[in-house]
Amino acid sequence: MRDLTDDVALLRLVLEALRSSGVDPDRVLARLGLPPGGLPAGRYPHAAQAPFWAAASAECGQEHIGLYLARFLPPFSGLLLEYLFLSSATFGEGLRHALRYLRLLSETLHAQLQVDGTQATLVLELGAPVPRHFPEMFAGAVIRLFGGLTEGAFRPHGLQLKHADGAPSELYAEVYGCPVQLGAERYALQFDAAVLDRASRHAAPDLLRIHEALARRQLSEVERLDLVRQVRGLIAELLLEEGATLEQVSSRLQMPARRLRERLALAGVRFNDLVTDHRCRLAKQLLLDTDERIEVIVERTGFSEPSTFYRAFKRWVGETPVEFRKRGKH
Repeated sequence: MRDLTDDVALLRLVLEALRSSGVDPDRVLARLGLPPGGLPAGRYPHAAQAPFWAAASAECGQEHIGLYLARFLPPFSGLLLEYLFLSSATFGEGLRHALRYLRLLSETLHAQLQVDGTQATLVLELGAPVPRHFPEMFAGAVIRLFGGLTEGAFRPHGLQLKHADGAPSELYAEVYGCPVQLGAERYALQFDAAVLDRASRHAAPDLLRIHEALARRQLSEVERLDLVRQVRGLIAELLLEEGATLEQVSSRLQMPARRLRERLALAGVRFNDLVTDHRCRLAKQLLLDTDERIEVIVERTGFSEPSTFYRAFKRWVGETPVEFRKRGKH
């Protein structure tokens, strides 16, 4: 499965909650080997969720860390999705707008709104494994946000969580203000459908158009970066097999080669440059971190002849592979 990413805004949200709870968030970052305030820029690997929650739990001394921090989450965080809500005519319209751009927060989040008579249900799906602390924190963030957007009119009726093992039921009720079902078939938040028609005091059609245009641009950027990550991953995979060409990668992506070239150009990169960059980084890594013979490195980086590899490496680095390895080992 390809690498998935989350927006750093989710991490900032948790760090704010840590600070509000009286815990220095830099101590959590230090457990992860990050400097004070050393947040990644833009997006970070979804796989980092597990070590982050483990570090936060250890630093706070809280077994139910996601649920614990849900108490300290701010109602608003300055996210673009919040502005989509506020500038929409009604809460329901804002919710539907925000759901279209949920991928801005995480590539793993997928949600839909279901309305059945007087009951509304927000169904959430997570497209990758995640510690239970994340959905427990996220549910708290959603409930606080919806309450703030509706000036307290939003009231959850029930919450369903897929994990079977969690906190005591009374603790969930205290934090969320509603009953919680563990071991459910889905993540779902149930509430009164009437709140969807609640008018927004901040409704502004002109601002809504601006916010949607900005959301579309940001989503387009996420999709471009996602494509580059997919191509980089396929280049690494194909070089181990038979060499990576534009046609081979485009076939794996089920996309015409011309279309792939055009989309990469829109992302500001060229396919051949991605191949060269991967070969160079892989060659440096193998030379410095292993004792593999040069002949093996030649094969693993997709070259057919050692002489071709030597010339390319000298062009990339300014010295031969042997010179680079000797200098790096000292």
